[in-house]
Amino acid sequence: MTSMPLNFIGIGKLAEINSVQGGEALRKKIMEMGMSTGAIIKIMKNDNGPLIIRVGETRLVLGRGMAQKVMVSEV
Repeated sequence: MTSMPLNFIGIGKLAEINSVQGGEALRKKIMEMGMSTGAIIKIMKNDNGPLIIRVGETRLVLGRGMAQKVMVSEV
């Protein structure tokens, strides 16, 4: 399975989180948002501006810089 940054996934697609590139603080923040390794997320919005994703029943808004560091594979 190919791993790519979260912001490369199209709207309406599902992705599985593989890893988070970045420092301890960023990884901790992303984990606290409910995005742990193996979690399946759905892309709700990915055009210009922040991404909106769904993790379970929760919708999250992610800035492009943060999304770039979340490595995922499409499912």
